[in-house]
Amino acid sequence: MARQARRQRTVLEPIGEVRRFELPFTAAPGRLIKPEIGLCSIALRSGEHKPYTIDVTVLDAPDLRLVRAGVWLAHRVVDGRGEWYLASDQWAPWLPTERVEQMGDVDLPETFADLVRPFRRGAPLGPVVALTCDREEFTLRGDRAELLAVLRDDRVQVRSSGVVTASYREVTIAGVEDRLQSPQITWLTEVLCGVGASRVLEFPTLAQRIGAPATGLSDFPPPRDCKPGDSLEQVWSYRIGRRMREVTHADLALRARAPGAHQDLVERLREIRAQFLGFIPLLDPAWARDLVAELDGLLAELADPDRADTVVNGERYLRVLDRLVSAVRAPALGGQAAEPAGVALAGELGARLGEFVIACDALGMSAEDSAWQSALAAAAGVIDSCHVQIRPSARVGRIGERAARLARRLVDCVRVTEEYAGLDVGSLTSREAFAAGRRFERLFADQGAARTEFLARWARQRPRLVRDAEVREEAASRPKAGRAAGKRRSREKR
Repeated sequence: MARQARRQRTVLEPIGEVRRFELPFTAAPGRLIKPEIGLCSIALRSGEHKPYTIDVTVLDAPDLRLVRAGVWLAHRVVDGRGEWYLASDQWAPWLPTERVEQMGDVDLPETFADLVRPFRRGAPLGPVVALTCDREEFTLRGDRAELLAVLRDDRVQVRSSGVVTASYREVTIAGVEDRLQSPQITWLTEVLCGVGASRVLEFPTLAQRIGAPATGLSDFPPPRDCKPGDSLEQVWSYRIGRRMREVTHADLALRARAPGAHQDLVERLREIRAQFLGFIPLLDPAWARDLVAELDGLLAELADPDRADTVVNGERYLRVLDRLVSAVRAPALGGQAAEPAGVALAGELGARLGEFVIACDALGMSAEDSAWQSALAAAAGVIDSCHVQIRPSARVGRIGERAARLARRLVDCVRVTEEYAGLDVGSLTSREAFAAGRRFERLFADQGAARTEFLARWARQRPRLVRDAEVREEAASRPKAGRAAGKRRSREKR
């Protein structure tokens, strides 16, 4: 960031060869002149490229979560003028690659505060690192005073809590077109290396210069595909981490008033909720259900698009984001965290299918309402488990579709019971009670018909689901080598 002041750009196009060197902070290379090879003069640049000092104070949470996410927020002082600075190259187009606002008062501009809120969440912002960069630029000219190259010399000191934690010096030699010849650049390299310089292909990033915790893992890990052999913890972290990145993109788009951003944010949060439900009971059930309840409350608040701006700046939303970030790092998977995810999730789907079959087998016209509600919950469990399989097959797709169709019919089998349970009969007048009684009499008749139809359909669907459950259980328990051998035998038969 200290290298990103307004006047940093060298107005030399096209650039020829560029060499970068790290020098000892106090090294003195001397005058880089050798007329015998055509390096006849060196001069300090002036005007727009005159020497200057820039002081930068990086603002972040104590754990540097903004920096780790690739977001730089800072206050800079250039030529005695204060300015606010925000930059990111990872969150385009919703965060600027580089944006500067002149300092009007001591408070962070509301536009900047709003843009960094999804990264900051509930953490306080404060100065975490201070940098001072002294920059000088020199022109190297040939025997006809033609410009051969520009040498840039940056001396940077990094301070934390007032203590200098790093001092480094970066020198860049940028040739102009093809004017800088091989003997000249070779001699310049030898001189700089003679005073302790090391040639590098690229300079370390500012985060690397600052050191831990700036170099820690981002709260939004880059996406990657999951493999059946990955552990449950790896798959969980990849999936929730990727969806948290998508949530943040949708959040930033919403703050930028982008069309469709509200619905996108809602969908991304629903996907996270589905992952939690699909991993139960591999996750600690109480931990997972508590987070699902938090997500349900948040989704209810986000149901009204007109309130979305208020919700995403509210305490509940930011608290849920914090909890989800923690869930990416430390899921409550217990002792099964290291198990291969493909086998574990396939086995869980088989188990849920078995539970669903048992629940539906217990149904009948005389069954308690709780039995019908249990069957609906078991159907939802099968659907949730289908959603989290590592590489869903066509068979998994069919299981999910059958369970979803049966679940829709089960809803009609319990809807009236749930509605009746919520009726406050004591608050009704005699006329209202009579009308309600007649209405519910008809509704209960419809519910009875729905149950009769479901039982008839279940008799036809049961053999298929039982077969699918047996296949899933066999696939989940079969050793990897055995599955590979089975595939080879299948190919040989074909």
